[in-house]
Amino acid sequence: MRPPRWKVAVAIGEGLRNWRNGRWLTILATVFIIAALALPALADGLGISRLVEDERAWEQAGGRMLVVTNDTAGGIDRAACEAAGRVDGVVASASLTRLPVRAGVPNAPDAKLPLVAVSEGIGPLLGLEPSAGGAILPLEIADGIGIHEGSSIRLTADVDPKAPSLATLLPDGLITVGAVADTSVLGEDYAYAVLLPTSASGLAAMCVVRVAPGYLESMRTSLPAMLSVAGHDSIVADRLIRGAYARDFSDGYATRGLKQSPWLVGAAISLLWLLLVWMRRARDGLYATLGADRSTRTIVRATEGLALIGASVLIGVVVVSGVLVLTATHPGAVVHDMIRHLTIATSVAVLGVLVSTLLPLRSPLAALKDR
Repeated sequence: MRPPRWKVAVAIGEGLRNWRNGRWLTILATVFIIAALALPALADGLGISRLVEDERAWEQAGGRMLVVTNDTAGGIDRAACEAAGRVDGVVASASLTRLPVRAGVPNAPDAKLPLVAVSEGIGPLLGLEPSAGGAILPLEIADGIGIHEGSSIRLTADVDPKAPSLATLLPDGLITVGAVADTSVLGEDYAYAVLLPTSASGLAAMCVVRVAPGYLESMRTSLPAMLSVAGHDSIVADRLIRGAYARDFSDGYATRGLKQSPWLVGAAISLLWLLLVWMRRARDGLYATLGADRSTRTIVRATEGLALIGASVLIGVVVVSGVLVLTATHPGAVVHDMIRHLTIATSVAVLGVLVSTLLPLRSPLAALKDR
């Protein structure tokens, strides 16, 4: 039979009073729960943050970048390379050809700058806005000759007798510097050169493709045929060398040691509460002697346990959030995992409290004798 509503309210109030007036045992339990929630969550969050930082550094160095060449056919079709940038799973693609001439600018005529012809996809490939037709200068070259974004330059070539006609290699007239950027991701042969926009026609020495997460293996398989020339499949290679000890960030995230820790934390909190219930069994007997039936005593016990866990979880959330904001390199990247950790641990702990209300305690008289 369900107790009247006023008895339920009184029982809840009594449970809250027991929690609020708890002595050192309640304080120790609260500290334990906060530590059990916060320490594994912080360790896992900081580990994920470092993993994200390492993965982003790997990406910036060219980790998800593929280089496509076709020496058999004499190069890669520029139009096909640009079209690959519109395929699902491809972030950006651009063709590159190192020109067989070097050039200077009016304020540095003897600079002998390497020149590379690039397609318009070079901007997104480097993380820039789509190019509007201007040249892209590496930071080192721009600083060395005193050029900045928006400047106009005129290239003067160092003529190579074996080179094709300069009219087909260099743009005529002034060139606007569309961007000054870090181009190291293109590799040593192409990074430290003036990148000149060219039309998407003819063949290029190579096509560089930046792939979205989760598409790397499928792109390795499909790009040889997608960028084939005259029936000859192209060769696809990773921009960064992948050895036997190459790091798999997805696998590292999925198999991290603390992934299952919230289940253990929740179970530990449940066992702690069962210990507290057993240690306070005499109080349950006292309530029974004063006329409280089993359902009323169950409500009192559950309210006290839920209040203890609720207050501890609230403090734990504040502690975890504050430490991660102050110490984690990428706190936003671990929000989902922290919510998962705290939700699972709290749910298991609450379930333990509710299950404890079903456990039979000693008879009231036997419990009172212990006092």
